Amino acid sequence: MNVLKNIWIIATMLTVNTACHTITEKLQPCSNYVSFTYTRNMKFVDAFPVEVKKIDLFVFDAEDRFITCISRQAPFEESGKMELPLPSGKYHLIVWAGLYESSYLFKKELVKGVSTPDELTVKMQREYVDGESGVANMNKELDALWHAEAYVELTDSQSRHITMDLTKNTNKMRLVVQMHDGSPLISDDLEFSITGRNGFLNFDNSLLPDSTVIYRPYYFQNVTFQEDTDEDGISAAVTEMNTLRLVEHEKMRLQISRKDGEKLVDIDLIQYLLLTKMEGHQLPVQEYLDRQDEYAMIFWLAIDGKGNYMIMQIKINDWILRPQDADL
Repeated sequence: MNVLKNIWIIATMLTVNTACHTITEKLQPCSNYVSFTYTRNMKFVDAFPVEVKKIDLFVFDAEDRFITCISRQAPFEESGKMELPLPSGKYHLIVWAGLYESSYLFKKELVKGVSTPDELTVKMQREYVDGESGVANMNKELDALWHAEAYVELTDSQSRHITMDLTKNTNKMRLVVQMHDGSPLISDDLEFSITGRNGFLNFDNSLLPDSTVIYRPYYFQNVTFQEDTDEDGISAAVTEMNTLRLVEHEKMRLQISRKDGEKLVDIDLIQYLLLTKMEGHQLPVQEYLDRQDEYAMIFWLAIDGKGNYMIMQIKINDWILRPQDADL
C-alpha cells in the first residue's frame, strides 16, 4: 500500500495543473496530456528523444479495468506527448516502451472493461532446452525495454499535463578476457554465460517467478592489439551479452569456462557490479542498477603452479578490483 501511495505522490508532483477558463456560460471539459522522459540513467539527462523508438500507454480505471491503449512510434513530437481523452476520475497508467515481439511475449489485445493490469506482463523470448518449465537459453540482442507507472486523478475544471519518467530494463555486458602476463589466450576454447531468473516482468516492473535463463553471447570476436612493450601483440576474447532487469538480492552468476568444463570465472554478478556504485553518486542500490544499463568488464587471468586459471584483476567500467580484496 505504501508503494502505491508513493507512486501517487510522485505522479502528482510531476503534473502541471492549469485552470480552464471560458467566456461562455457552459464550461468545456479541459484537455489532459501525458508526455515521457528518460532521465533515470547515469548521465542524469533526458535521453528519451534519442533512445526510445516505440511507446505503449495502457489506461485502467479506478477499479483497474482496462479502458484503452495509446501507442506512438518515433519520431515523436514533444517527448511523445499524448492527449488523454478521458472524463474526470481516477486512473492507473502503465507504460511499456520498446515492446517488440522479436524480443518479448505479451498479451496483444486487452478486453475493455474486463482486463486488469495482471494481464500486462512481459516475458522475454527464449529457447527452452527441455520443455517450457526447464532451463532456457537466450543468445540474441534484446530490444531495449522501458517501464513507467502512475496513478492520476483528472477533473473537468483543471487541465493536467502528466510527465512519466521511464526506467530501462535491459542491460548490456561487454566482456574482455586476456592473460595477465600478455601470453596467448586460447579464446576459441572459452564459453561465456550469465545465469538468472529475471526474464519475466509484472505490470509494476517487479520480477515474476521464472525458469532459469542462461544468457549467452550474441557477439564474439578474437582480437589482437599492440602494446609498446609487446612486439607480438596481446590476444583477447571480446564478447557482448545482455540481460533483463537486474534486481538487488537476485542471484545472477557470471561464468567463463573452457569447453572441457573448467571454470575460469564464476562470480556473483550483481555483487560485483555493485562495487562500481561508488562512481561519485550516492544512490540507493536499486536505483543504481536501474540507471546503469551498460557495463564494460575486463578480466586478467593467470595460470597457477598447478596449471589452473585464476583471476588476477577485474576492471568494471572505471573500477578496478583484485578478487582477494573481497570475498565474493
